Amino acid sequence: MDKKKILNMILMVLFIFIMIAMIVQLFPLLEDVLENRKDESSIVETVDALGWRGPLSLIGLAALQVVFPLIPAAAIGVLTGLTYGIVEGLLIFLGGIALGNLVVVFTMRQVEGLLARGIKHRVKHTAKHSGLLSKENLGSIKRPEIVAFFLFMIPFISGAGPYLFAETNVKLWKYTIAVVLGCIPTAILYVIIGQHISQGSYTTAIIIGAVFVVAVALILIFRKKIVGMIIDEAGQEG
Repeated sequence: MDKKKILNMILMVLFIFIMIAMIVQLFPLLEDVLENRKDESSIVETVDALGWRGPLSLIGLAALQVVFPLIPAAAIGVLTGLTYGIVEGLLIFLGGIALGNLVVVFTMRQVEGLLARGIKHRVKHTAKHSGLLSKENLGSIKRPEIVAFFLFMIPFISGAGPYLFAETNVKLWKYTIAVVLGCIPTAILYVIIGQHISQGSYTTAIIIGAVFVVAVALILIFRKKIVGMIIDEAGQEG
């Protein structure tokens, strides 16, 4: 085994241990977030009491929602804006998204075994449902990072992103940059809503949230056409 493979294996094991530690340490906070999704202001004091560990905890939660897509990204994003405002909250949320995607893609590319096969089964099911986002289509695209960028601008569809793109040959740094840039619009909306809630501007927060929901609904309705246009823009090899 060469040095690169040994280093990759060490990093993979390190990532796994970090994830396990994050789950154990952040489970109480995550439980509070899930139980108080309609009143996240009640969690702010808990996060503030953590001191310097507060931002790190929210970065960890943002990373975990990438690893486990069932965790609501909106709840984590709004909480970061509610606790730390637009600028710092945005950086914290995007940092967590970048970390989570790095862990998933890197680990999936290194692990060969039961876990990888189980994930691939789930990805294939998602790709079959999505049609255009199959492993074959993504593998034939010249610039998959372009697809990643646009895909992560679409909430709910982007949850399968790291599991799909782990199957491609896209460079990890290009993928990570594309993901962060693609997530910026949605992340900004989340933290703005959180900040308005923290300032007591509930009407503004509700209006922003309603507009966001309508926009997402329209995107989901026309998702097949949108994804098709994205793939055409990225270019097929041939």
